[in-house]
Amino acid sequence: MSRLSNYIKNIDAKKPINLNAFYKLVDSLRLTYKREVQDVIATKHKGQLYIITLINDALMSELRVLAIDNSHSRAAAAIQNKSHSVNVNGSFLLISEPFLSPVVVMIDADGQYNCPIPQSKQVLVIENRQNFIDADQMVRFLEQHTAFKLLPKMNIIFSEGNEISNALHKKFLSQYDQLHLCMDVDLGGLTIARNLMSLLPDSQINFLVPDDISERLDKIIEREQTGYIDEVIQIGLSTPLLAPVAKLIKDKQKTLEQESYLHE
Repeated sequence: MSRLSNYIKNIDAKKPINLNAFYKLVDSLRLTYKREVQDVIATKHKGQLYIITLINDALMSELRVLAIDNSHSRAAAAIQNKSHSVNVNGSFLLISEPFLSPVVVMIDADGQYNCPIPQSKQVLVIENRQNFIDADQMVRFLEQHTAFKLLPKMNIIFSEGNEISNALHKKFLSQYDQLHLCMDVDLGGLTIARNLMSLLPDSQINFLVPDDISERLDKIIEREQTGYIDEVIQIGLSTPLLAPVAKLIKDKQKTLEQESYLHE
């Protein structure tokens, strides 16, 4: 509600606002009090800008409630069903060691974290839920078809899609010298990798693809649309380390889900 808050501040200060834009915003809100033409009196400043000299008290009261700055509290925002417009004050990640059940790393709003297990120097990041659940099988596949080798007590993290690149995770993830990314070979996987490379510029990040990726893509029947391929190309152009994977998708016009690795 930052736009609404700005409007109210300007109205209170008798500063000019774009009246039509203000009306459009107000009318888009599901208020109990519906705005009427006579509820607002304004004098023209210049162009589309007007100074509101009078506004209905009932209308203004509801607008003030919605405009309260709840940016630091989802709980407060939830009073008016607006919690989804406010960032969560913290985050968490699922992490495990080989052959052990996962545990939770809690991360607060400042990026400070509590990790129940020792952090290794290298980490395997798995994008999809099923692959993380079947991490042992996933690791065997990677060791057979990529240059990846599981080290003793190496951490394994569940990416949960692009959630892994949350800025709150930077302090925690930056403790790893090397991140091995097991992602879908598609736009989503490339996007996650690009975001992590931007978040962790000092870490070595490897995008893992099987040695027979070309043959696997050949077996996929459906081709991706031109717009989708254009977005893949843009990631390849902007992130040279991902260019080989982007080129492969462009050349084949196809993508591959990592769950297929579980069905050898």
